Amino acid sequence: MAHIQRAVTNGNRSNGAPNGDFEAPPSTMAAQLINNISTGTKPSRPAERDDLQRLMAEIAESESQVAESVDPEVKVQHAHRLIYVFALTVLERLAADDPFMNIPQMVSQASDALDIFMTTIKDIPAVLDYTLRPEENLNSRGPEPVWIWLFPKVLVLLGRKGCETLTEKIKDFFFVSFQVVSCSPRLWNLSSSFFSYMKDCVSGKSDIAIFGEPKSNLVSSFIAKSSKSYSNL
Repeated sequence: MAHIQRAVTNGNRSNGAPNGDFEAPPSTMAAQLINNISTGTKPSRPAERDDLQRLMAEIAESESQVAESVDPEVKVQHAHRLIYVFALTVLERLAADDPFMNIPQMVSQASDALDIFMTTIKDIPAVLDYTLRPEENLNSRGPEPVWIWLFPKVLVLLGRKGCETLTEKIKDFFFVSFQVVSCSPRLWNLSSSFFSYMKDCVSGKSDIAIFGEPKSNLVSSFIAKSSKSYSNL
């Protein structure tokens, strides 16, 4: 499977690509990942499959229009489509207990999806707080903001058997999420919500009770490290 050309978000975790590497725009990375996703990685539920086929077509057809648009609403809706498609076709599939899954292939696609998420939220931070418009109807989305819908789908892979190589990428994803809201005055309030959510996950207070002791330690260390980093922003 062809791997997506991108810069990995690590090292100094700057807003640009580290070490001067080229970072492809989300739409280009998404097009490559869509081409890499086999039929077997798509959800089996017909309603979800119809949603995703429609959205994949919209993503492919609207790339140039979105790039040229100056309407922030158009851009944030497109960013939401990218996140929605890859969260369902890759992250949820990888988290499923499917004995026939090609785990190394799915882990590689999950790594690419996380890169797309990070690049997308750095470009369009407002997507983290995006909620569906009244006329939008997606089978696997409710009225909650994107971050509340997406974070559990990422966290469930942390420490999962076969997904160990994603640990650093998952940490990078959350670091970027915290970083962009801390640098966006309209989204500052999300920083405390993010911390509260992750602390609740560790303590078992959250509805998403996904952590065993090793996972709790990983998230706790991330929270401590992030707190120190944000105090220096």
